[in-house]
Amino acid sequence: MNTEKLSSIPETMLITLWAKAAESRQPSPLLKDNKAAEMIEKIDYDFAKFRKAKLSQVGTCIRASLMDREIEAFLARCPDAVVIQLGAGIDARYERLGCPQVTHWYDLDLEEAISIRKELLSESDRNTFLAMSMFDYSWTERVKAHGKPVLIVAEGVLMYFDEEQVRELFDEVCSRFEEATVIFDMLVPMAVGRAKQHDALKETVHKAEFKWSMLNTCDMEAWNSKIHFAHEHYLSDYNKGRYHLIFRLLYKLPYFYKRFNQRVVRLEIKK
Repeated sequence: MNTEKLSSIPETMLITLWAKAAESRQPSPLLKDNKAAEMIEKIDYDFAKFRKAKLSQVGTCIRASLMDREIEAFLARCPDAVVIQLGAGIDARYERLGCPQVTHWYDLDLEEAISIRKELLSESDRNTFLAMSMFDYSWTERVKAHGKPVLIVAEGVLMYFDEEQVRELFDEVCSRFEEATVIFDMLVPMAVGRAKQHDALKETVHKAEFKWSMLNTCDMEAWNSKIHFAHEHYLSDYNKGRYHLIFRLLYKLPYFYKRFNQRVVRLEIKK
């Protein structure tokens, strides 16, 4: 399967695929993703160039694991929910979570990503792929039509858009949904504008740039009165000794912990 036509942001889905596939070969993996290990063998791409990106490899899997945990907790409360992943790429989360019997699960991404996704993963009566931009808000109507609790997931995508675009997305979600839960990851604040120094992203062909992060997630509440901060996880707290010793020591420093840590965030959208 050829990936030469992928543009900058869609190409990044290959980093996360590589990270999850590599982790699945670990004796005690942070994340077990057999589908990722299967898919990577079908893609014509030089994944070997990421072999030195050990921090990102581990971080990607901690992030995915934490998001899986948050999603499972939400579905335990709302088993009839409608879930939509924005910028889903070729993430096999639906399969990784055992194909949960939700009302419906949507995986949304640009056509170039979804075309590859369709070659690697299969849709079902409960899981539909949407080939469109997350800024084409017609997806909200499709999700709302079910009349069920809504969970919006955005992993590894918001960081590539500037604050104005991210704020617009949240404003649209707030205006179109009475209530919703949003789970996403917040980029390391100090990484904005420094993609060329990123251990994995610097190896990609198109080198997408990091454009958005916030030091204090609670500041998002000022964007819209319906945004309510619920919880966040700092990835370094869950590394299980997999980060290099130097980083484990640095994360003991409050300044470094706050500014050089990625987060998984849960927001509640409600009046």
